[in-house]
Amino acid sequence: MKANRSLRMPLLDVAFQLMDTVRSPQDFAFIFHFREQLNLDGLYAGAKSAMNRFPTTASCVRGHSWVWRENKYFKLKIVSAASEMERQAALERFIDQPFDLYRQPPVKQALILNATGATVATRFHHSAADGLSAALWLGHQLNVAYGLEAVETERAPFVIPCLRTQPEAVRRSEFAFAGASDRLSTANARGSGVRRWLTIVFPASDVQRACRQAGGFTYNDLLATCTLDVLSTWSSRRGDNGSQKPQIGLWMPMNIRREANAGFGNGTSRVRLYARFQPNASIVEKCRETRRQVSWTSKHGEWVVPDLPWFTRVPRSLIGPLLRCYLNLAFVDMGTCVFSHAGSWIANAGEAFKHVGEIECIGLLHPRQNLAVNAATHQGQTWLTFTYDPKLFSAQEVRQLAEMYQEQIALARNELS
Repeated sequence: MKANRSLRMPLLDVAFQLMDTVRSPQDFAFIFHFREQLNLDGLYAGAKSAMNRFPTTASCVRGHSWVWRENKYFKLKIVSAASEMERQAALERFIDQPFDLYRQPPVKQALILNATGATVATRFHHSAADGLSAALWLGHQLNVAYGLEAVETERAPFVIPCLRTQPEAVRRSEFAFAGASDRLSTANARGSGVRRWLTIVFPASDVQRACRQAGGFTYNDLLATCTLDVLSTWSSRRGDNGSQKPQIGLWMPMNIRREANAGFGNGTSRVRLYARFQPNASIVEKCRETRRQVSWTSKHGEWVVPDLPWFTRVPRSLIGPLLRCYLNLAFVDMGTCVFSHAGSWIANAGEAFKHVGEIECIGLLHPRQNLAVNAATHQGQTWLTFTYDPKLFSAQEVRQLAEMYQEQIALARNELS
């Protein structure tokens, strides 16, 4: 049976394309650092094979559809870097390049070579993929590059995620604040669209084990709780809300596929978590409160994607400005910060991930979310990346946030031991 050459864009794909602007690019990136050189032919063959397996990534937008353009349009950008400074500069230039989904596929990749190893940076536009889909794409590419999987020579059909539903879904968590979550105060009101990042790393195995022994919450809950605590402390110290307690909320992706790993594209919605902690509560108590919120919103369906068939048919020139205007209204709760954690996603994506030495996750930024905190746990360590706009935050301010987070993890480790 001949595979279809186009796919009508689902609601989430359209929404992320409409939200994409110069000041708010809607793409994210995985940066993998290898302590060895990579086979260029294998990496390129793996990318073309992944595009055959997941054809959206070799497609462009035409009207309201993804249209296959063949993987011959994929270009692997190769750069040599003599120093760490040159490598970082090359990564920043690569991240700064805009997407044009009408002319280019929604995946870009760069290979940066140095004397001791290689860095692979891969950008995915969120209109085509979520974090799980990106991990599946990269896992297949690396498995092909290392000879662990056969090359896909024929294009597979488009297979989008089948999403969960909830007949009596709520639109607002019972834990939500009276108003929207506070935005972190910054030096400027409007961002530039430029993204910079800072990554920290800390041991994870002992803390993961301690979370299981304590019971009632997960390691992901701990990382989210630490993020809420750090942002609450940061806002309080800066006096963002005067004498009032800051209203800090997280916008956290949630996989809503009916089958956990089935379907390529946007199978992720969100839950919102709030810093609703009692004064002087222990870290364990805070983590259990976070778990209580996650369990409630998972059960009651705050994550449900609305059924809006008309949305994908309205002209982009009309619906785009209206959607962006609505999301920027003061009463719309977009959370204070985006938080995500790739743990099992990466672990299950491919055997070749064992060759990855370090991971950085560059998040997307919305005008209402001027900071993204994205974690990845791999081989007993967690890499936590702060993505920020340098027009809004200084590098020194982000270093202070990172130091506060490391202190919070150290407190958690001591309390759980």
